[in-house]
Amino acid sequence: MAISPFATGALGPVQALVAACLLIAQADGEVTPDERGRMIESLGARAPPSGDEGVAFIDDALTAFEALEAGFEARPEEAWAEAELMIRALKGRSAAPDIAAAATAVAIDGGLTAEERSLLLDICDWLDVRPTALVLWPRPSA
Repeated sequence: MAISPFATGALGPVQALVAACLLIAQADGEVTPDERGRMIESLGARAPPSGDEGVAFIDDALTAFEALEAGFEARPEEAWAEAELMIRALKGRSAAPDIAAAATAVAIDGGLTAEERSLLLDICDWLDVRPTALVLWPRPSA
């Protein structure tokens, strides 16, 4: 089993952002290419503006995403708990609203499923972010 890049305890905004996005993407059982693309867009919007630093931020985030995604495939319960801890580590910090907003952006693909909405409310609670600042409408039924 590969060692998680988060096992060292270096919990920060990038890891929490990736964890929140991946939990939302996993809410319906799989990460679609569209969800992965929205996560990358969300990360890009939060990357430092300078060239090399911004590229390094995206590279680090993608590496973290791939490691955590592999964890979900190999050991889903453990990966879920690890992701939750990464998110909870940012409770009350200035990056918390950005983490919740990024997770919302990943989930919005015509609305939210009940599972996505419930998970977003959990993420807001873990981060101590008011969910009223986020758009949490249900997905229209077909």
